[in-house]
Amino acid sequence: MKIFYYFVFVLFFGACSVTSEETDETNYGTTEGTASSPVELTVGTAKPGSVGRSGYSYYKFTTTSGAGSYKLAISSLSIADSWYSAASMYTSIYSNSGYTSSSRFDTESCLADCTLYFDYDSLDNNTSYYLQMYGYGAVTYSLTVSKGGSEGSKNNPVELTLSTAHSGTVEGTSYYGKSYYKFTTSAVDNYTLTMTNSDSMDCDLYSDSGFSTYVSWSYNNCTAGTNLSETFTGTSSSVGLSANTVYYLRVEGESSTAKTTTYNITVAPEG
Repeated sequence: MKIFYYFVFVLFFGACSVTSEETDETNYGTTEGTASSPVELTVGTAKPGSVGRSGYSYYKFTTTSGAGSYKLAISSLSIADSWYSAASMYTSIYSNSGYTSSSRFDTESCLADCTLYFDYDSLDNNTSYYLQMYGYGAVTYSLTVSKGGSEGSKNNPVELTLSTAHSGTVEGTSYYGKSYYKFTTSAVDNYTLTMTNSDSMDCDLYSDSGFSTYVSWSYNNCTAGTNLSETFTGTSSSVGLSANTVYYLRVEGESSTAKTTTYNITVAPEG
């Protein structure tokens, strides 16, 4: 009888010791690249990619299409097991491979297919920029970097030839998006800017390559409008710009909503 009771005791407590394990069926997806080895994107070429749930994927691209604004088209975006209903992923762009907060100049999010314009900032020519993607779920997509509508940058302004029309564009708003130019004077003289812009635009003339020092705001400030025209007279109403000197010109749109404006731009001496 003792043997029978012992058998029942072992059977009862053995059954109580059995536990069940829950299986995590969350789709965590796949991340790509690392901060030290980002995936290379080619300007103008679509690249399929993915980012894992609560993870980061890393990319870089080089501005081989010249200085100016660039944009990122995110298409075929699909997300699984999202934990955030307002966005599928966010994207940050950096000017160096350290992905430091000081080198980050824009962050934007997408819920579905979208195009990111990075505040229409002008990027330098033949320079690498770095992208960091964060996923609110397991996300897959296709990425395409392409040239935007603004041209030139502070470090790489478009050079204008005196008395020769240049076909230019600028993309953005009155706050975001600018095109950058420079020209070299031939002699002491007043110089006239002529543009064929159908949308209202404005411009500023600078004496330094950092586009930070105005050439006398009182005598060289453009009046915003269509078919922009301004005579640059230097530090007074008649002294003229200095001879054999490089001057720097920034052009911007005046629209409250983002748009691309095309124009011919000419700088010529009065003679």
